[in-house]
Amino acid sequence: MIYQLGMSVTLAIFSSLGVCIVGAILEGLAAGNNIKPFFAKLRFPAYSAPLWAWYIIGALYYAICFVILYRLFRYNGDTPLLNAAFALILIVMATNALWNYIFFRAQNLFGAFLLGFPYALVAIALFVCLRQFDKVAAWAFVPYLIYLTYAAWWSYGLLKLNSPPES
Repeated sequence: MIYQLGMSVTLAIFSSLGVCIVGAILEGLAAGNNIKPFFAKLRFPAYSAPLWAWYIIGALYYAICFVILYRLFRYNGDTPLLNAAFALILIVMATNALWNYIFFRAQNLFGAFLLGFPYALVAIALFVCLRQFDKVAAWAFVPYLIYLTYAAWWSYGLLKLNSPPES
């Protein structure tokens, strides 16, 4: 196993916080510092959230990740799904950083849209895994799964509005 089962509350809090901080740093580095100028040159679907709302969505995302990580670090049982869930949440967080790189730095709307498909599959796998041994963590993840539906719709709309016209 890659971590201690049944960590103390304090250690689980600091470990979860540490993973979330590293994830946020990686996302920030991947996105770069041209977020506002890039957003300014895009055409958005009518149902787009304003830029300030994306920061709130990001904070809620990290709150959800924190809850899941905390529950995993505190889990005191023996199931192979625990390691799978831990790997899947780390993959979700790493893929989120990769999406930021593709979307913001590479400014590749099509690539960001395509990445949404395997990303959603990993997120669903995480939910299914969590449902097997920690229903609280699984239900904490449901709002993010619902958000992913919106994100896919938004990403597609963004891609359509900002793609060069076909000749």
